[in-house]
Amino acid sequence: MRKLSFVVLACLMAAPLSARRNDAPKAEPETKAQVIVGCKETKLYHRANCKWVKEIDKAHTRVDFKSVAEAKKAGMKPCEDCKPGE
Repeated sequence: MRKLSFVVLACLMAAPLSARRNDAPKAEPETKAQVIVGCKETKLYHRANCKWVKEIDKAHTRVDFKSVAEAKKAGMKPCEDCKPGE
């Protein structure tokens, strides 16, 4: 049993570090799907976790966009607090 453990350990140590890792490759932030929340009244768009989104929901003036580019195309401007798109 000890010889087997030593052999396994030796094989693991001989393998490159990248082969030993089980980390999944990280996605680029730009490829990650994100919801951009717009407000019909203020014509501002926000990140989904912005503090102002709760107020937008209360006022029933919410518009969801698939991207910052889509929000800009609709004539919206970025929120100064959450700075979406940065």
